[in-house]
Amino acid sequence: GDCRAGREGQQDAGERVSSRAVKADPDFLGEMAEAAREVARNELIAGTVAGFVCKLVEYPLDTIKVQAQTQSATGPRVSPITLLMQTIRTDGFFALYRGLPAPLIASMCENSVLFTSYAFARRLISPAGVDPDDIPFGHKLACGSFSGVCVATILTPVELIKCRMQTTNTSAVRYTSSFDCFKHTVQEGGLKALFQGHVGTLCREVPGNAAWFGGYELGIRALTPTGGSKSDIHPAGLAASGALGGMCYWLMPFPFDVVKSKIQTGTHGLPAGVTANVPNVLKHVMATEGIKGLYRGCGLTVARAAPSNATLFVTYELMMRALRGQPLFGA
Repeated sequence: GDCRAGREGQQDAGERVSSRAVKADPDFLGEMAEAAREVARNELIAGTVAGFVCKLVEYPLDTIKVQAQTQSATGPRVSPITLLMQTIRTDGFFALYRGLPAPLIASMCENSVLFTSYAFARRLISPAGVDPDDIPFGHKLACGSFSGVCVATILTPVELIKCRMQTTNTSAVRYTSSFDCFKHTVQEGGLKALFQGHVGTLCREVPGNAAWFGGYELGIRALTPTGGSKSDIHPAGLAASGALGGMCYWLMPFPFDVVKSKIQTGTHGLPAGVTANVPNVLKHVMATEGIKGLYRGCGLTVARAAPSNATLFVTYELMMRALRGQPLFGA
């Protein structure tokens, strides 16, 4: 969600600082407000479209990831490739998209919130007259963490429905549709039941999004030509930076994603009467499955993160260029 004023053809509200601003000229302040609204609108549109495209690309492998994470701790282990082939052979290819509607909508909301909140935080902490792209790298990591806090509230209920629809563990309840899953979850535990695993989601999203935006920003920094800007980078370079960001995201907080999936699907294996929370499930997985249990499905997830996040960031940046009226393929 970068808004490169001047250098990218559309000035960001936070960068339009002059003597008129210091004097609080009403006309100028009105221009700033309108510019801010336009920037936020562009980020919202670009993030929504990018989320839609990315989810269609990544969802089949996400289904296999959840199946790998929620296997029984006592049964035989099945590799992700075997799970993929079994799912297609047993239920058909489109079974890989089971539970898609809720996460597809959520992905559009998620990415619009991620990019908008990240850009908002960068503008908020940027000193007057300083391009948000030029703030210290550590500040960008903090902005990424802020976006993780913002998006976790949206993600938790959606991922709960998604994971319950995706798992093939025989101990988990099977539902006929996402709506059926939603209805039964709320009937059994009220609205608060939709937020089971929220702490696990926060533990994943806060450091994960710092790493996500951080990896992307490092790639952009390396590929930006001397004296140029991000708008000069070819889409292939944007894709490479996005792939780096996606892999950084998953390498860091993956164990918490495993814990979250087990809590949300009820496949944690805790004894009756033991509260299914992050510390308890984390200790139980370590005791019964070892460190490997916390990284089950990680290789597949990191592998799919590269193309899916390359798709996400390229779609986002090209949409932003189109909305700004800039050349799509850079300088």
